[in-house]
Amino acid sequence: MGRTTALPLKWVMNKIMMGVIHSAKVLPFDKRSALGGKITGGFGGRLSGFRKRTERNLEYIWPDKTQAERDQIADQVLDNAGRTIFENFYPEGFGKRHPEVHVWGDGLPALMEAHAAGRSIIVVSGHFGNHEAMRLGLFQHGIKVGGMYRPMTNPYFNVFYEKALDQDGRSGPLFPANRAGTRGFRRALKDGGVCLALLVDLAVPKGSEITFMGKPAMTATSAAAFALEADALYVPYFSMRNPDRKTFSVEIAAPISGPTALDMTEQATRVLEERIEKDPGNWFWVHRRWKPFFK
Repeated sequence: MGRTTALPLKWVMNKIMMGVIHSAKVLPFDKRSALGGKITGGFGGRLSGFRKRTERNLEYIWPDKTQAERDQIADQVLDNAGRTIFENFYPEGFGKRHPEVHVWGDGLPALMEAHAAGRSIIVVSGHFGNHEAMRLGLFQHGIKVGGMYRPMTNPYFNVFYEKALDQDGRSGPLFPANRAGTRGFRRALKDGGVCLALLVDLAVPKGSEITFMGKPAMTATSAAAFALEADALYVPYFSMRNPDRKTFSVEIAAPISGPTALDMTEQATRVLEERIEKDPGNWFWVHRRWKPFFK
């Protein structure tokens, strides 16, 4: 009984979400992005619990900051989250809005060299700014970036989501986050010539305990393990929303090497920490990053 009623509900929810997406097309791209920020920064952030979780995480990590300082960061976090969601619903418009993404950093020459040589590349980061700006920026440098993704729980909406992930034909190979997807991901790396992205800032129950922002956090070391296995370049990146809230700057940091996957993941975590300290409003403080130590 429960199973048969769940599918129609998901169908109705998909119709509502698609109606919002299509209706918002009447707005110019920047206004659509701003609308997403206003929704998540206002009632949407409070109804979803995003605001409360962001505030609790900020207080947990930075209890010495004033309430006003933490509130300012939370405002930026929720604005970025809403803008990112709305921007990524419209991949064609995203590409037209950003005909030339600024890509820079100590690791860019090594990345371009590896690509030219047909060596596989793993770019790693956290939930920072808008990940799709990095994929667009590297595509403008002749590199298609793929990776692993989590399918939506609503199967109707997931059809639209997977099409959007392809970013108007700019994406490299994409793999669902399951066993079959992991096998495909590893096989593609070993075959060579791909650039794939993974994020290292989600709590993973079976991960390794690595200190993050001064607190223990369970962290997956699989990205580094895959890089060692395939002799792939392992390089951090940061896809940053600029202060104007509309444009992006993508930093490719210096490549990281072994000797072990744990060591490489710890190095990547330290680089991510440094970037968050410099620009905390661009990181997605909404996640339960420090569970089970802090829920």
